[in-house]
Order: sequence, then C-alpha cells, then structure tokens
Amino acid sequence: MKRYFRIAVWFWATIALYGFLLRWHSYRPLPFIKNYAYWLHAHSHAAFLGWLHAAFSLLLAAALFPRTVESRFFKRYYLVMQALVAAMLVSFPLQGYKAWSITFLSLFLVGTYIYAWILFKRAENARRYPATAAFAKTGVVFMLLSSLSPWMLGPVMVFLGKDSIWYHLDVYWYLHFQYNGWFFLAMIALFLYLYERRGLVIPDRVWKQSLLWLFTGIFWGYITNTLWTEPPLYFNFIALLSVFAEAYGLWILWRHLRHRYPLADWSPGERLVFRWVLGAVAVKVGLQFMASCPYFARIAYTVRDMVIGYLHWVMLAVFSTALLLIARRMKVFRVSKVPFGVYFSGMLLMILWIWLRGTLVWMKIPVSDWVHAALVWLTLWTFTGVLMIAWDGRKDR
Repeated sequence: MKRYFRIAVWFWATIALYGFLLRWHSYRPLPFIKNYAYWLHAHSHAAFLGWLHAAFSLLLAAALFPRTVESRFFKRYYLVMQALVAAMLVSFPLQGYKAWSITFLSLFLVGTYIYAWILFKRAENARRYPATAAFAKTGVVFMLLSSLSPWMLGPVMVFLGKDSIWYHLDVYWYLHFQYNGWFFLAMIALFLYLYERRGLVIPDRVWKQSLLWLFTGIFWGYITNTLWTEPPLYFNFIALLSVFAEAYGLWILWRHLRHRYPLADWSPGERLVFRWVLGAVAVKVGLQFMASCPYFARIAYTVRDMVIGYLHWVMLAVFSTALLLIARRMKVFRVSKVPFGVYFSGMLLMILWIWLRGTLVWMKIPVSDWVHAALVWLTLWTFTGVLMIAWDGRKDR
C-alpha cells in the first residue's frame, strides 16, 4: 500500500516539473516545447489522474475494501492505470489530442468504471463506515458523470471546433465534476473515515442531509462554469443558490463534528494542517460565491490568472495538502517538517503571486518583467518542495 501511494507522489513531482517548465516557457521560450497547449494537456491530465485520482482512489480503497487492495488483481490494476498516465505524459506533449493520447485516456476511463464497480459491489466496510461509504460512492457518481466529457470531446472538436463555446463547456464539465464532485467528496469521505474508524457514530440524518445538500450544490454548481457566456441573469441566481446549498451541506456536517472530531492524539502540526484545510475549503466556497456574480464571472473569464490561481488553490492548497495529512493519519505516507514546509510556503506564495499578477492585469497596470520572473522562481520553489516530499517518502517503508 505504501509503495503504491509513493508512486502517486512521484507522479505529483513529475507534474510539478512540467508546471515549472511551462512557467519557464511562458517567460523565456524553451526549444523542446514545440506546442504549449500539448504540454499543458499532459500537465493537467496527469495532475488529475496520476496524482489526485490515484491518491484518493487508493486511500478510499484501503478504507472501504482493504482485502481487495491486497489482492494481486488490484495491485496490477493500479499499476496499469498509472502506466496509462505515464503514457499520456509522453504522448500529449508529442501530439496533443490525437490517436495515441485518446487511446490511453479512453483506456483509463474504462479503468475508472472498473474501480466504480469494485466500490459499489465489493466494499466490505461499507456497513461499518456508512457515512464514509455514502460520500465515497456519491463522489464516484460524479467521477462517472465527468467521464462523459472526454467521450464527447472528439465529436465536439470535429463538428464544432475548438473555438466553439461547446468545446469549452465540455472541458469545464470534466473539470467541475472531477474536482468539485469526485475529489471534493472523496476528501470529505476520508476525513469521515478517520472519524468513524475510531468507533464514533455520525447520525444518519446528519450525513444524509449534508450529502443531499452537497449533491444538489455540486450538480447545479456546473452552472457557474457557464456564466462566462453571459447567459440570462437567472443563471447567476441558480449558481448563487448552488453555492449556498454546498455551504449549507458543509455546515450541517461541521456543526455536528466540530466538537467531536478526534484531534486529541494528533500532533500540533497535524492539527494545524487540518485547520488550514478547513480554512482553504472556506476560501474555495467564498471564491465560488464571487464567481456567481456577473462582474466577477466576467473577470474570471477575461483574466486567465484568476482561474489558474483558483484551480491551483483547490488542487494544491486544499486537496494535495489534505491528502498528505490523511495519508499520514492512515500510516500510508509520512512527510517530514522541512520538505512539507518548503512545499507549503512555495505553493502559497506561488498562488498568491498568480493572483497578484492577475490583479495587475485586471487593473490595467503594466506587468513588469520581474513579476513574471518571480513567478518562475516561486514555481521552482514549489516543485522543489514536492520533489523533497517524494524523495523523503522513500524512508517510509
């Protein structure tokens, strides 16, 4: 189990390297990056599939069907899935969305259907940890829903073109139901697992109400991703209601757990990181509130750094940080203070700097060359931290 999680962490380090190269290329073109978009596809697909999907699916498997995790079938399945991501890391920079890349991605999608089947049919701990299982299964439903996007992307590109709004709406469909649906609910499920495995009981009415509101908010929250098309104003109203639903679902859960969550045996550092994740989630929801307003929705569409900063906030400040904490509590992966500190400080400064640059663009203030250069070095700082975490993980066997 530890060895397989370390594979996902090394994918994370590789993704961070790709991110640094892309940032450098934007500042000073690199000769081996012939097509920026192709490399960006590799970076984003591997980030979603090779790191976040792999880590969440592995930890949920250890929580809900531990016997299957130790089977030869599941170990081979996991390695095949990661091999497909490795193939995408090579094929996307070379050809973009062409035959080989589409083939590897299609095979990966089929693999996610296998995982969904195992979770729904073979989760022997589902009755033991009912809240964990319910949130995990709902997250997987959103994962399956997001998989409709790659299947439709080819026809959209052929018949409507990459410049059509339907191409972008298709991409946003995938992004939204992956990180706001699958990853977000998987993270909550794992925190609930840390609660339930201590023998603590979450009343059915609490987690069912929370999950219902979260499902409603996430499903209708896709509307937020359409606001850049400037639809009728009631779309903004629906988007705003979806954020309220999501926030209320989180509040129902936290209202019950806030004085009962088992932090007594956690180290001071672990408690601090846990509180950080809670705060980062609150920031995420706050930004979703802002994005439902027409003015800020227009800014998000016209100023690219605003969206890039938000995505990195969710992927790094929320999910990646939470995964390191959860893996540590599950005794799957340990991170020393120095590597984590380098990663965390670099990540935070990098995201804030992205937003700063976006703010300068929004205010129509000329962006100096040193601002771009500083972002390159902050990206290198973040990559160094992730690399240190991956290297440090070798000692945890």
